[in-house]
Amino acid sequence: MTTGITIFGIDLFYVLCGLAGVCTLALLLIVVLLVKTSRLKKKYRMFMKGENGKSLEKTFVKHFDELERIEENHKILDEEMGRLKDKLQLSYSKMQVLKYNAFKEMGGETSFAIALLDHRNNGIVLNAMSNRYGSYMYAKEIKDGRSEVALSKEEQIVLEDCMNK
Repeated sequence: MTTGITIFGIDLFYVLCGLAGVCTLALLLIVVLLVKTSRLKKKYRMFMKGENGKSLEKTFVKHFDELERIEENHKILDEEMGRLKDKLQLSYSKMQVLKYNAFKEMGGETSFAIALLDHRNNGIVLNAMSNRYGSYMYAKEIKDGRSEVALSKEEQIVLEDCMNK
């Protein structure tokens, strides 16, 4: 069915059908955009809970301040850990005890040797020898796992056992 009226050589009926199709398509696009906008508004409202955006801003500022405090505490703890490591290097971290019978006439193992060393094998060896008339204690300095004075058999054993820990 044609009307006989033409615009630019095209029948008016076809021009109106084309315009109706374009309007329908535009209306569908508007509905889709309204739905998407509505969803975005809901998400925005959930994100901006509170009176306005300022409450969200306060929350961000609070969290950033807290992060700064955590970083400061972390630096302090790192420094303290370094100081503790330095002190630990100088402390005795290895110990060994050996009980023995220093004098044959005494019963039981009443004498003992103790080695106390740091991680570099520096420290002391203590040797306590007991008999019926008294006890005698000797201390010998150890540097790099060696003593400048001669060690008894028991002292040498306890020192080697301690260094191998």
